[in-house]
Amino acid sequence: MTNKYLLITAGAIVCFFSVLHAQTEQPKPNGNVRIKTFYLRNGRLIMGRAILEDKNQITIEELNLSPIAVSMYARKQIASGTMHTQVMSELDYCLKFAPHFAAKAWDFKNDPDDFIQAIRLYEKAKQLLSQAPEPDPHQISEIDQKIAMVKADRQIWITEAKSRAELSKLQTQALIDQRMDELKQEITNNTAEVAAIRQTLDDQYKDLERRISDFDKIFEDLYRTLQQLADDIDANTADIRELRRYYRQQPTRIYIQPNKQPR
Repeated sequence: MTNKYLLITAGAIVCFFSVLHAQTEQPKPNGNVRIKTFYLRNGRLIMGRAILEDKNQITIEELNLSPIAVSMYARKQIASGTMHTQVMSELDYCLKFAPHFAAKAWDFKNDPDDFIQAIRLYEKAKQLLSQAPEPDPHQISEIDQKIAMVKADRQIWITEAKSRAELSKLQTQALIDQRMDELKQEITNNTAEVAAIRQTLDDQYKDLERRISDFDKIFEDLYRTLQQLADDIDANTADIRELRRYYRQQPTRIYIQPNKQPR
């Protein structure tokens, strides 16, 4: 009887140490993740997973950006008193932020990156659950269902995105056609205005030509008049010269009027 109890006790001890050894050898499914939230001095909100941190700077995987960006900030860039830290397991981190990115995927802003991040985090959560000492098949199945839902939503998004792109293309084409019609009308109106202006300029040019022709006639009449005056002056000058020559050739006659005595 004593030997039986000893054997049972020894077997229990061996089993206990075997389980303990197995738990020690398996990888830990949950490591700690530090989520940092703070404001920069310029007022911008930063939220993300801390990668490296020291007294001078912090390197963070920003979760409020799509796609996720790894950024480095100096401590002096951070507004004083705004730093908040939340510590959670890596599994909780994946299960919390996978729905966060899946929900962001329908704002049609960087949606492909949001779907990728959601699927990546769900896959990571599934991996962590599978590596647990006692994996929970039900929880893993729920993760698989969520991954399938995100992938199905992505296919719907692709269809919607194509529809939106085609609609946007049609709207753009409609706007282009409308603008082309407006431009054609403007060209027609401008052509009519140009034709009217050209007709006005033609009329003014013809009127100017008539005036120039009239001025030419006036100038010709004036020129003939001046020419006649010049000829008259030349003729008068010649007559004056002949008179001077005549008087120089004739002797001077002095006529003295006789004095008349009073009676």
